[in-house]
Amino acid sequence: MKKIYFCLHYVDVPDICLTYEETDRDLNKRKECIYTTSMAHFSFDLIEQGYDMYLCYQDKKVKIEPHMDLSGIGEPCKDLRFGHNIFKMFRAGIFNSLIGYNNDV
Repeated sequence: MKKIYFCLHYVDVPDICLTYEETDRDLNKRKECIYTTSMAHFSFDLIEQGYDMYLCYQDKKVKIEPHMDLSGIGEPCKDLRFGHNIFKMFRAGIFNSLIGYNNDV
């Protein structure tokens, strides 16, 4: 299975994608493993392309997938569905406590 890591911080890995363009290029090449700091492609559509998706911040890495139970983190969405716009959910801070991200600083 291919993997894509959406990193909220810089990660020192070879060929990390720092822009939308670089991420788009690697997705079009169907690279097996992609690290990116661009959140623009954060969507369940990637699952249809054969990717496992991970949201990363510092030492935390969480696999994002349909039917994740988010009720334990105080979110009203108990079952993350394929139809959800996870980019909008990310922007709203839904995943912050899962990965230990605090954007209040």
